[in-house]
Amino acid sequence: MKTEPKTPAAVNSTVPWDNFVKFVRQLSHDLRNQLNAAELQSALIGELTNDPELKSEVRRLRELVSQLGQTLQALSTSVAEPHPTPLLYAAKDFVGDMQKKIAREFPDKGEAVKWDVSAQDAILKIDPELTEWAATELFRNAFRHNRAGGEVAAKAVVEGERFSFSVHELKREEIDPAQWIEPLQNVSHGHYGLGLRRARNIIAAQEGDLTAKFDPTSRTLTSIITLPCSTESP
Repeated sequence: MKTEPKTPAAVNSTVPWDNFVKFVRQLSHDLRNQLNAAELQSALIGELTNDPELKSEVRRLRELVSQLGQTLQALSTSVAEPHPTPLLYAAKDFVGDMQKKIAREFPDKGEAVKWDVSAQDAILKIDPELTEWAATELFRNAFRHNRAGGEVAAKAVVEGERFSFSVHELKREEIDPAQWIEPLQNVSHGHYGLGLRRARNIIAAQEGDLTAKFDPTSRTLTSIITLPCSTESP
């Protein structure tokens, strides 16, 4: 009697996020150890020669190895859970620092941002460095992905006991807000689709929210950070 071959059981391709994080951190750790060894070896080679051209090439090699190490460190940071250190921070100072940061990091595109600020008196209790990183990630995505051109609008306002910071951008195509913040959606050279997830976790760790909505009529994507206002005095 002929036996029918068994069909292989379907393999579950969904990897738990915690397992993915462990994998990324371990891989990054192992590769950085090897890169450190390569950098030390290249430094030794540089000491063994008097040839200026060879010394220059060894120095360039060390710089490339160092950049790889920094990329791996940034990748580990992007999947790690944030641990903010809250400080009292005036909303007007936060917005002012954001304006300077955007102008500094995006000198060619920062001028296209239109600022609308009406949250002068609010006090926040946040980690300034992490929160600015999260807000800047909204601009990174606005400038990088599928933008239809024109200006990017940033708005800061206090509504009740919540501070709201939003970024508005025109898109060439329709965006699904439910998928917008999911990790690994847009992967390209030097960019791994993890920034928005980290931004959301940073805001959530400070009792805030990072959400998005898309208006199909105007093709406008609005990403919104909301944070509680503090009743403490600075």
